[in-house]
Amino acid sequence: MPIKIPKQFYTIALNFIMLGIGGFVTFYVANYANASGYDQLFLLPLTYTICFLILFSRVLFRRFQVFIIVFTGIGFARFVLLPYFIVFNDYYGGRSPEPPLAGSMETAIYLMVYELVIVTIVIGILDYLQNKKYRPRDKKQPFDGTKSYFGYMIFTAVALLAAVGIPGVISSISFFIPKPDLVDVMEGSNVMVMLGGYMFILAKQLLFIIVLWWAYKKHKATSQLLYVWIAIGALFVNIGIFIGTNRSDIVLVTIVSLVTFRLLFPKYFKMVVFLVIGMLVGILIIMSTVRNIASISGGTSGITDFTDNLQVYFGGPYNVAMALETKLIYPEAQHWSVLFFDIFRPMIGVNMLVKDLPFEYSNIFFNQRYFYSDHATQILPMIGQGNLFFGYLLSPLLSVLVVCLAYFIQSKIDQTRSIEMFYFLTLVCTRMGMLMGQNTMNIINDLSYNLALFLIVYYVNRKIVYKKRLGDVHYE
Repeated sequence: MPIKIPKQFYTIALNFIMLGIGGFVTFYVANYANASGYDQLFLLPLTYTICFLILFSRVLFRRFQVFIIVFTGIGFARFVLLPYFIVFNDYYGGRSPEPPLAGSMETAIYLMVYELVIVTIVIGILDYLQNKKYRPRDKKQPFDGTKSYFGYMIFTAVALLAAVGIPGVISSISFFIPKPDLVDVMEGSNVMVMLGGYMFILAKQLLFIIVLWWAYKKHKATSQLLYVWIAIGALFVNIGIFIGTNRSDIVLVTIVSLVTFRLLFPKYFKMVVFLVIGMLVGILIIMSTVRNIASISGGTSGITDFTDNLQVYFGGPYNVAMALETKLIYPEAQHWSVLFFDIFRPMIGVNMLVKDLPFEYSNIFFNQRYFYSDHATQILPMIGQGNLFFGYLLSPLLSVLVVCLAYFIQSKIDQTRSIEMFYFLTLVCTRMGMLMGQNTMNIINDLSYNLALFLIVYYVNRKIVYKKRLGDVHYE
């Protein structure tokens, strides 16, 4: 009988590892940072290490929460890895033709520390309150079967017709290998192409869930390995079919698909996860080539490019400093109309109603400061967006609101007995774990894309039940 290792052992071991890594990076950065404005950079790994030792290590092993796992991983990359590589690689610059002032960089570091401390306190409070109500999911029967898939089948048929009938939808869909001429195809598409694409992706994921649940029930009844392989095939297909070239969307679907598979087929999870990761890495490498994104080093230094990617995607101090200067250079960016647009412009459906209003959203101003042109490729960090509208003191407000929403959704994940509801709630909760490198526009767009349309289809499916014996349709 295998020995069961207590969770406390993992917590203690992880604390020792984090203490060693965090302590080393803090000491290294404090002694070797040699650029103006970066004198306090050591505060980032120091603060993260303290927060990790006090809270994150315990929360990670208390129970499975995808939000905390992603948040902790992104935080480690942002607060520990990035400062180390900035100093190690002597890379204190960025992509802007005019770098931020040293004073802006120093303020950005303090603001990042402030954000992490406030968010850590909020997570500690919410996790304590939610853990008191938590009831573990039954491992033998993690979900209840859906009464009918009739509504889902109707929607899938409509989605397939839309994909075939609307010009431009099929050409935007990739099957395992990203298309060489496909770069952010959905962004410039008209509303019908966008809607057709969203419907197709939703239908694809619903079919994955249906096949996965069917295979689980068949395997449970017969113990035949065939059904496990059918589930694995459905897993690969769900990950390998995607629209556009947004790498984070593919990573999110991969994470959530694996989490769902693990609940139903825990015995085969370790074997599958390595195969899936291999496939994912291959897709991402090809996609990076397809996107043809110019590297900061011109391809001469992989470490410099890696550091720059950490900076760009996880909201490093350089980007936060840029956000601070956006407020100074473009004071109109802090107007309430901009916040209004930040909230409603990313909502799928609503964006068609407000897109012609004479407003700009904050990311446009941020990129204008970044490039002094119409080039718009950088993501305004959440803390920078919060400072833009609410000032230094309340700058973590947006981050706190996203954390509160994530914990609310996590409570629904814990309670639901529906596998499809579990899947899509986990999908949006995973995105929220990336909040420090994102902004409200990314979060809201993801909520409307991955949740709003699904909830409509889910509601309709629950109301429509097809009775085989009578051969008719009932509305409940």
